[in-house]
Amino acid sequence: MAFSYHARRDSLGSVSASVQARLRIKAELGRCLARVWNGGHGGQCRNIVGPGVEFCNQHRHKQSHGRVDGEVPGDKLRLFCEHLERGKRPRAKVGGDASTGGGSYRGGGKACTDVARDGRLKLDGSMLGRSLKLRRCGQCVAIKQRLHEVERRLQAVETARVEAVAEADALSRELTELRAAMLLARQVLCTGSQTYGAAQKLLVPGTRLPFQTEELRDLVDGNACNTRKSESAATQGRVQMQVERKQLLGYLSGESVQRCATVPQIVEPRWIFPFSVVSGSLGADLLRYLQDAPEFAQPYKAWRALRHPEARTTGFEEHGPAIELIQHCKSQDHPLGPCKGLSLFGLDASQPAPLRFMAFRHALVRVNATMLRHLQEALKVALSNSCSEIERKQFGHTGGDTLVLGKEAFSFATFQLRWGHHGPLTMGRHVDGGPSLLHLSLSLAGRRKFRSEALSYNDQCSVEVQDFELGPGDVYVTSPACFYHSVRYEAQGGSMTSQLPSDIVGGPETVVLHLRSNILRLRSNPSTFKASNRMLSECLAPAVAQALAAEPIVLPSLADVLNAEAELQATRAHATSPTSVPPPSKMAYPPSSISRGREVLSVASDDDL
Repeated sequence: MAFSYHARRDSLGSVSASVQARLRIKAELGRCLARVWNGGHGGQCRNIVGPGVEFCNQHRHKQSHGRVDGEVPGDKLRLFCEHLERGKRPRAKVGGDASTGGGSYRGGGKACTDVARDGRLKLDGSMLGRSLKLRRCGQCVAIKQRLHEVERRLQAVETARVEAVAEADALSRELTELRAAMLLARQVLCTGSQTYGAAQKLLVPGTRLPFQTEELRDLVDGNACNTRKSESAATQGRVQMQVERKQLLGYLSGESVQRCATVPQIVEPRWIFPFSVVSGSLGADLLRYLQDAPEFAQPYKAWRALRHPEARTTGFEEHGPAIELIQHCKSQDHPLGPCKGLSLFGLDASQPAPLRFMAFRHALVRVNATMLRHLQEALKVALSNSCSEIERKQFGHTGGDTLVLGKEAFSFATFQLRWGHHGPLTMGRHVDGGPSLLHLSLSLAGRRKFRSEALSYNDQCSVEVQDFELGPGDVYVTSPACFYHSVRYEAQGGSMTSQLPSDIVGGPETVVLHLRSNILRLRSNPSTFKASNRMLSECLAPAVAQALAAEPIVLPSLADVLNAEAELQATRAHATSPTSVPPPSKMAYPPSSISRGREVLSVASDDDL
């Protein structure tokens, strides 16, 4: 008799209650609450959502299979039950007629069982005949002997592999110790904190350094402080940044940035990006040290000459005389020399930042080594588990496999400087590119007002605005790549003049430093926004927001920066390659002339998108 669906309704009804119970599971926090098919086994959607959000973008408006902690809809419950019943029945041979229950899943009569039994009997008979022939010709004994030889060889290879792995680990530890000892010896010789004999002892083969494996790795990568003595002394002037707001919700209404002069009251977000904001202030001694950098005494023309001759004019420079200069802060790989071919947002970034700011960045990643290592592992896990190959290619660093945040975090420095007289100016709303996923902004001279936009947690449609007043020494760390923001400038320079001289003599009145990270660099135009929106929304932005909220950034002390500066100078002095030593600067650096007495608003803007 052919199998009929109507004949099975009673059996399906009898198992529906048990199927409901099996499919209703406890929801995992931080993930979408929608139930998915999952090959007929059910389960929770794996997409990550923000606090207070129940469903991801895919299931926000419709949950075909219901909530993971609720009832299964009637039509989907029938499909789950059919899948369960189908798995219990023997698979029939494809083909046949209705009387024998033909079809792969729609039968199961006697003919089907006979065919399967006949097939097994024929197969068993063939194998039995072949075995008898082997025994008669004596090949069975030879095969057994060969099998034993292969097993012994496999055991020997496995033993050799284990020994090789152990030897490689020991060599890796020894290599790391030698590199760390070399760095420590250079530091001792440069700073003069110990005798020459102490430096020589560090280089004796077999010397065990007083560090754990992770600390040695951080020291070699440039993430940790050189000596325990300098570490304890430097912590006295460090500043723990405070979490202003955490797990906020940035948004995009479309696939890319939409320009709008005013902040909308209600939006329909297409993508939601979590972000956190932490803020703090530099110590007074460190602020003065950075303000007194000799480079800031140079006039406008000297800074203008540092820009690439073919570099385009940015929005910040349209209201001149002003300069927006991008330089690298790769203090581990190219501490004081150029990094050929390096660019950011289509602008040249191959030249090194001034020494004091290179040292500030070097000290910054050292004192935050633990936080950066935790964030690095979180990003790698998110990329490997939840991102496609195309998305990982957009991220860079071989899909995240070779990412070392100790080297890539805050590795691009953008200096914004303004001279002369300026009237009130407002820069429009915008969203930064991918490198601003981990972004530090520091005011050195002048004042500025930063406005951020975030969705309300209640309805995720209304927009809330928050303003940040920033003066000299104020620092914030956040993810401007995740939310709309704008800046307002006020008049500076006293009485206004209609024309400015061709060369502005003296230092700038407004100085702002931005440190962006070498991650997600390809996210800089509408097409790359579209290709990386899901990765940023569900994988990268939540990891960065959680890291900043759980382990806020620590600002280094002046002692940290001075130690880092001494090490960078020692690295340059001991470099063996002539190409690693940069040519002397053409600037002459007289005493600093930064204007500190005027109330000026400056801004961190990125209109490169």
